[in-house]
Amino acid sequence: MSSALRVVSQKKDGLTKFLKPESPCYTDTVLGDSVLFPFTVTKGVLDITYEGNNFEADMVTTTGVEPESETDLACQITSGPIVVRALGDKFKDYVRAWRDGSIDAGSPIEIHYAPQMVRVQQTDPEHVSASSSESFNVSTSVPSNDSYLTGSSTNNYLSSYIFKTPLTFTIVESGVTKYITFRTVLDQE
Repeated sequence: MSSALRVVSQKKDGLTKFLKPESPCYTDTVLGDSVLFPFTVTKGVLDITYEGNNFEADMVTTTGVEPESETDLACQITSGPIVVRALGDKFKDYVRAWRDGSIDAGSPIEIHYAPQMVRVQQTDPEHVSASSSESFNVSTSVPSNDSYLTGSSTNNYLSSYIFKTPLTFTIVESGVTKYITFRTVLDQE
């Protein structure tokens, strides 16, 4: 009798499900946590949403506030790469507020190198914490679901976008063109 050769396939997963992004963040005074910038990408336009967060009051109305570099919230990637072709008005409003006092009046804010973005959802820090060095967690509360997501429909379940490739944009300060780069580095913690 002939023998059959059996082949077993393997699924290759490069990264774990949860990652810690080093990406533009801010401390949301309503949520009481450091969270990712609430980026949106619609029809190739990178912008910021004010729905379900306190970004406008914390980062635009209050001028001179630079981005934080990382959050203690882990995230999971929920989309493939999306190409950005333009910057939205709320994004530009934030840049003007951040650089207030140094950006020239009427300075254009333009993409120099366009990024690719990926959508992410931030996870429940009670069960999946990026700030803990422990590989386990003991809790008295039930996880929100098997994806360990956090948030609600009000804040779009803390969905945002991070940079697969960096964004470099230009502004003019004191007549000199400045190049600002936003990027994301993913720590697998």
